[in-house]
Amino acid sequence: MELGTVIKWEKYPFPRHDRKIKPRWFVYLGHTDIFSLPIQYYLATTTTRETRILSPTDGCLLSVNKFTFFDCPCYIDYHERPHILLKNQVEKNSAVEKVGKLDEPTLKVIYGGIRNSRMYSYRAKLDIYGSFDRDGITDIEKPIHKKGTIKLRKKRRPSQRNS
Repeated sequence: MELGTVIKWEKYPFPRHDRKIKPRWFVYLGHTDIFSLPIQYYLATTTTRETRILSPTDGCLLSVNKFTFFDCPCYIDYHERPHILLKNQVEKNSAVEKVGKLDEPTLKVIYGGIRNSRMYSYRAKLDIYGSFDRDGITDIEKPIHKKGTIKLRKKRRPSQRNS
């Protein structure tokens, strides 16, 4: 599958929030490293809920005027985890329809939002970065590994015994 491919999945079987089985629209962002088997796809879902996107740091608008294959304006929400599915679950599924492809400038905006998102793991960000790189989009910044807020205990020194 090509980077930026938009797919429509009729009756998406893995709902997250409302537990409602319904058609979902996704943007293909890349896949796991070729040495990670089985290969998994990273899919960003779209939302039509404008109230969730308050600023450009929250999401990216996918306009109907620019991308005519969308039914209505929708957004990529950077505060939602990606859907990670096996390649075969997507590629060999009759309920999945490829409907269009996003352009490179839009993909770069989406990548920038994902790179700064806390909802994507460092591993996912690296895999997506690698997918962009393999597809010739090389003028993007590599993800930064941010150390967590967990403080590690210092090793205790062995107590010196008086002899």
